[in-house]
Amino acid sequence: MAIAFPTRPFYSQVKIDIEGPVGRRSPIAVSLLKNLGPSDEKRRISESITDTLVYDLNLSGWFRVLDRTAYIENPQTSGITAGSFDFKDWSTIGAEGLVKGGFALQGDDLTVEMRLFDVFQAKQIVGKRYGGRGGDSRRIAHKFADEIIAQFTGTPGVFNTRIAYISLTSGFKEVFVSHLDGTGKQQLTNNRTINLRPSWSPDGRFILYTSYKEGLPALYLYDLANGRDTRLGSQRTSSMGGRWSPDGKHLVASFEENGNSDLYLLDRSGKTVRRLTADPGIDVSPTWAPDGNRIAFVSDRSGSPQIYAMDVATGKTQRLSYSGGYNTSPDWAPKGDKITYTGRVAGRFHIFAMNAQGGEAQQLTSSAGDNEDPSFAPDGRMIVFSSSRTGRYQLHIMRDTGENQQRLTASGGGDTNPSWSPRLE
Repeated sequence: MAIAFPTRPFYSQVKIDIEGPVGRRSPIAVSLLKNLGPSDEKRRISESITDTLVYDLNLSGWFRVLDRTAYIENPQTSGITAGSFDFKDWSTIGAEGLVKGGFALQGDDLTVEMRLFDVFQAKQIVGKRYGGRGGDSRRIAHKFADEIIAQFTGTPGVFNTRIAYISLTSGFKEVFVSHLDGTGKQQLTNNRTINLRPSWSPDGRFILYTSYKEGLPALYLYDLANGRDTRLGSQRTSSMGGRWSPDGKHLVASFEENGNSDLYLLDRSGKTVRRLTADPGIDVSPTWAPDGNRIAFVSDRSGSPQIYAMDVATGKTQRLSYSGGYNTSPDWAPKGDKITYTGRVAGRFHIFAMNAQGGEAQQLTSSAGDNEDPSFAPDGRMIVFSSSRTGRYQLHIMRDTGENQQRLTASGGGDTNPSWSPRLE
């Protein structure tokens, strides 16, 4: 649990405009943590937290973390509160923001104090105290990275989240989850068949996915707390994937029967509430608007796969995408203003974004290879997607503007179908 230390209001010169382009990155220094406890264990805890913070801040696209070799002071002999160290040591090397902290490890009980300073104004912006076990150092770093981003941009970061995805690491398409820095990688399924399209529940406790493990593709629910896997419903038709409603009370899923796929509204147990589409075209890949009133989906009712939106209450449907002849896998932004999707351009797949009401789309990727399966972060400011730009499919991340594209995974198998979790505790 984090406890905020008292601090004066923050009117820093380093406030970042989150609506503008990445442009200039704010220079920030992240000092190694000071050992405040009786343990001689210094390097492992200190480096684990600071290295994770550096990774997160660089990945965010808003910061330029200064090289640690340029730091002047010794973190083990200097203080971690304003007045106990010299801000000139940090302004001299060009830092505008500064992260300092300390830790105490007693047995396996870990206490960490983290502080963010404005170097220009020589004052503390925010301080947090975290408690946990010895193995929680990276989780604590992710939490404070989110706090730093909140102070600089006005909205918390998303580094205390996880990505669910499909990987061929084991030789089969299995469901995995991991943190954004690749740690905590966990294989959820091990049925040695084809598993597809994982989707997080709004509370982060369950993952919905499609599996062929009983023959026909069906919907399954994986409970992250106990590892229990449950098949949803008793449909005898093939499931083409599903998504949770924002309130967690319903699912929307695509089922194929007699060669035609339509969308259905389900309750949490998988029981059909009502059929949503009855079009001779193929209707697949649904995604909810954050207010729960509309669903975007893919349909070929116009002759080629395009993005459509439906009013859940009335069934009124509107075509959204008109650019390109093959558009798939939409994902609705958490703010409700945009939809990202995969579109084909000159024989290659790329990520696009458009207004949620339709209109001209913006192409976000242009690298070699195919770029597919976009999924918004819970703050809507980042997108995770799969790309074959390095040869084998791996997960990549970028700003919602297409800037700051970086690779997340580098496993031996192809990684696809990413789904970004909500913020976790």
